[in-house]
Amino acid sequence: MAKRTRPWPARNPICIATLDEHGNAVCACPPTPPPAPPPPEDSRYDDALGVTLLSLLGRRRFLTAAAGGATSLMLAACGASQSANSATPGSTTSAAAVASRSTALTTSSLASAATTASSASSSAASALATSATESTSSSASQAATSSATASTTISTSVATTSSANAAAASSTSGAQWVYVFNVGSQDVTILDAATNKVLATRPLGAAVRWLSDEQRYWDGQHVWTYDFPDNKLVAIAIEPKTVQVAGRSDTGTLGPGHSLMLTPDFKTAYVNAAGSNVINVIDVASKAVRDKIAVNAFPCDCHLTPDGKFGFTPERDADSVAKFDTSTNKIVKRMDFPKGSKPYMLRVSPDGKEVWVQAAGNNTNNIVDPDAMTILHSEADGKGPVTNAWSPDGKYVLLTHEGDETVTVYDAQTQKMVKKVTVGQGSSNIGFTPDSKTAFIAVSGANTVAVIDMASLTVITQVKAGKSPQGLIVMPAPEGGLS
Repeated sequence: MAKRTRPWPARNPICIATLDEHGNAVCACPPTPPPAPPPPEDSRYDDALGVTLLSLLGRRRFLTAAAGGATSLMLAACGASQSANSATPGSTTSAAAVASRSTALTTSSLASAATTASSASSSAASALATSATESTSSSASQAATSSATASTTISTSVATTSSANAAAASSTSGAQWVYVFNVGSQDVTILDAATNKVLATRPLGAAVRWLSDEQRYWDGQHVWTYDFPDNKLVAIAIEPKTVQVAGRSDTGTLGPGHSLMLTPDFKTAYVNAAGSNVINVIDVASKAVRDKIAVNAFPCDCHLTPDGKFGFTPERDADSVAKFDTSTNKIVKRMDFPKGSKPYMLRVSPDGKEVWVQAAGNNTNNIVDPDAMTILHSEADGKGPVTNAWSPDGKYVLLTHEGDETVTVYDAQTQKMVKKVTVGQGSSNIGFTPDSKTAFIAVSGANTVAVIDMASLTVITQVKAGKSPQGLIVMPAPEGGLS
């Protein structure tokens, strides 16, 4: 019978057999060599690294797509390999320990690689993670450049976030300070919000009047507000660590001013000039006035919606309130108040759904629909109501008076009066601690700051300030304290 070959249907699927003269299958495979002794632990790692590296180098398309990220990962793998090879003589280093060190090194590089190789496809990114131990010493300088690029990208992102939340990020201690701006003595009294103790009084050389936490004043470096020495309106930027005026913008318009407010992107400031019947539009970077919004007689406040798209100003001597569009800096709507009511100051609610307008002529607080520009609710409130503020928890609204000794507490949801709290003659700006437990009110006539416990709605202490305190803000203590 002629001999023929056929696959051997045994354990080895590629074994070839022949038939002897009796037709029996006989294995023609060479003898199986004895198994080689296992290599040392370090050699296993280095051999595997070499094989993987050669495989990677063959994938030019992959390297082109993920060059920046790959070099960072390869550098990390180099560090792991060097760590394994430089073990103390006589010590034992297991493959698991080496792999663990490699993983620790390369994991920290993945974030950098992800940023640098963002244009790589998802399959390339997957292969990049799988090949985290691939390495070559000649890639070290490229990896350092890639890592620096990724670090720059991450830092820019963090900086942007910090700008959006600068006040919260300005202190790592968590301490809250109350800055009280004394108009008569042109200095600043600084309180510890936790202890209600005076920490310092610093000269400022400016009279800051209507500044409160209801306005967006913080650009990440400075507190923006205004002054009008010799009745010439200027915007000023105050450095809270030194308590000094760090910059100013001469608006070329006449005071008095009553409110400066930044847009949400911190690029533009709006400030009213009641003596010139305009709202000044200031470029924050250049500190130059780039536009003026003409309004009716004696605009006596200025406040923006939370999204910064619209602004409102009470036109006191015209008994009206105007709404302007910040994209065009044009008046888009106006509403009339009763003759002689003299709408004096106003604030937009944190949700943008209400505008609270204080009218000094008829001593009322008026809640306005900002879209329809109609009064939703009006209520008589004390003598000379001037301004209001919402507690951070959204529970209460406090309203101050320059003509009597009380502060009115409203329920923010029902808009109904809850209580009147006696604080002293001539209350003005209001600030709260972030937890809404305490309110601070500048009391100009008494030269004090009234501290109110918001749980009991009672005054717990009066802190002595400078002469005629008026502006008041609560903000995180500057890093390292005052300088």
